[in-house]
Amino acid sequence: MLYLDNRNSIIEALRSQPESATRLWVEAGHETACSAIMGEARAAGVSVRVAAREQFARRFQGVKTHVCLELEEFSYADADALLGQVTALEKPFFVLFDGIYDPQNLGNAVRTAACFGVDALFIPRDNACGVTETVINVARGGASHVRISRVSNVHRHIEALKKRNLFCFGLDEQADRTLHDADLTVPLCLVLGGEKGLRRLTRDSCDMLLKIPTTDIFPSLNVASAFAIAAFETVRQRGVRK
Repeated sequence: MLYLDNRNSIIEALRSQPESATRLWVEAGHETACSAIMGEARAAGVSVRVAAREQFARRFQGVKTHVCLELEEFSYADADALLGQVTALEKPFFVLFDGIYDPQNLGNAVRTAACFGVDALFIPRDNACGVTETVINVARGGASHVRISRVSNVHRHIEALKKRNLFCFGLDEQADRTLHDADLTVPLCLVLGGEKGLRRLTRDSCDMLLKIPTTDIFPSLNVASAFAIAAFETVRQRGVRK
């Protein structure tokens, strides 16, 4: 069971996947402030419970928004099904993360993916962070608008993407070419490492390695920040080169 306490995440979950919501909890005394969310829940057919302050505090320790949505475990998209839909996309834009461990980073990446219209986001099934309640809350509703899939083998998945005529461009601060030098209007999958960067086999699997130009004094960017910059540049190029 997942527990969402971010109001934007709750509203988006109620609107996009009400069948996964089991119950909305509201702390007594905050019904007026939570009336819009309660209305969304009732309209979606989700049970609403008002709990006394002490009961709410015991059940949802640390929640300061006075509202919490019980949600079934996150439902991942099927990776093979997503690959099968590539030909139906006008300008495919995927992203694959080679192992993010911090749910804050993954949550921010999901939010960025939603903002820039990424068609699908792939993460490793093992040795990486999955979609947790922290990820969904940090994504501020973005998780309801991005298809997220887990893959068993990153290298094999990159090869499968390439067979479907997607270019897999990896971000690496040691690359010779910069992000701005590449044509990002092609059918694309951006490949980013986790907090430790791309693994060697993943790096070798990419069609091209690109770096974000930074200062020599401090060249390293957080993975979520790097993805935000790369996603913006992709959308910018596609808008300019229509």
